[in-house]
Amino acid sequence: MNKFEAEISGKKVLIFGLGRQGGGTGDLAWLDRHGAITRISDQDLSLCSEGQTKEQIDWADILLKNPGVPDDHELILYAKSLSKPVYTSIALFVKYASVKTIGVTGTRGKSTTVALITSLLDKAFPGSVISGGNIAGTSGLALFDDQVGKSYAVLELSSFQLHNFHDLAVSPNIAIITNLYPDHLNRYASMADYQSDKEACVRYQKATDLTFYNQDNAGAVAISQSSTGILASFSAGGVSDWDTQLPGFHNRENIAAMWSLAQALNISETLARQTVKDFAGVPFRQEKVAEVNGVTYINDTTSTTPTASIKALQAATSPTIWITGGDDKKLPFDALINEVKNNSQLKKIVILGSKNIPGYLASLSAVARDKIVGTAQSMKEAIELARTVARPGDAILLSPGFASFDLFQNEFDRGRQFNDIVKSL
Repeated sequence: MNKFEAEISGKKVLIFGLGRQGGGTGDLAWLDRHGAITRISDQDLSLCSEGQTKEQIDWADILLKNPGVPDDHELILYAKSLSKPVYTSIALFVKYASVKTIGVTGTRGKSTTVALITSLLDKAFPGSVISGGNIAGTSGLALFDDQVGKSYAVLELSSFQLHNFHDLAVSPNIAIITNLYPDHLNRYASMADYQSDKEACVRYQKATDLTFYNQDNAGAVAISQSSTGILASFSAGGVSDWDTQLPGFHNRENIAAMWSLAQALNISETLARQTVKDFAGVPFRQEKVAEVNGVTYINDTTSTTPTASIKALQAATSPTIWITGGDDKKLPFDALINEVKNNSQLKKIVILGSKNIPGYLASLSAVARDKIVGTAQSMKEAIELARTVARPGDAILLSPGFASFDLFQNEFDRGRQFNDIVKSL
């Protein structure tokens, strides 16, 4: 029994923000199995008919908060005014885990790097690794049971999750910082606040812990300066000749991150190179979904920032019809507009939704008016518009560059709709 399991036995635990990705449901099931008395609080009345109330806070001994709920939520502030403990499940796991935790954070590349590392460790140390964190359908608390008999937990850590690492003064044993670009400025007051949450991945490490950082990204270098562990850098140039199915320079950076860890764990270069060669990529990250009538369909729905779309456009190797747009995150898009202006592979543009980003639409029209096919209000309509101008040898790329909440439940809903429609063609 870990210390947290003992702490919650017989206690009233409120799941504050169940969410729709499965993590909250998994946490609830784990708490029920391990002796807690549980209730759910969620603003979505289809998940919790009573919504969110002060009475729920009064009832609880402990709150387990969904990372998507900001700390300045009035009921979270109310709970803290009553000195109620407010936790997030992945922070609790890192604090009490019996395995070595490997945390991967950054604005881009987290999922691919986690998947690469997990694949490598599974080959090097069969049956010894689990993964979780900011991955749809995974529960932070369920990792306590999953870790039995294992040696490593590879965790994708978002800034929202890391925010509450500050509360527990905890960081993973090994931290990997892929990069830092503007993101989530609809939630953070400044880039400094966003960076501060990323720094929780390294700020509380022990002196013998490890921090690996991308030496070619200024933001990653800046985050590394907060590390209290041992610093080591990596660079895409170190794996420039490795054979990979992953497109783009940014994926070389992800591979380099994996290789830096492999060396620290004395894993051979031969095995690392073979892992990279065999790795086909992560769903929804520049995923090649299908080729229909000579047109390749690529799903990059997790591109929720202008920087991510820049990377996807730079990775294009054939004439590309680009589906872009979505909801505002208050991020700068000048660099993306410049990429649109200069990208030689960009053939046509379909705008998806985007009623809340008029400045972006105006700038896009100013540099590429002749390439804009039209605006769609559904994924089906967007794909139909793209197909009207696609020819054999072209690619249709969904890489929106913005959040999905204007038309979709989340970016995964957006991506699933794209895949379902493409596979029905």
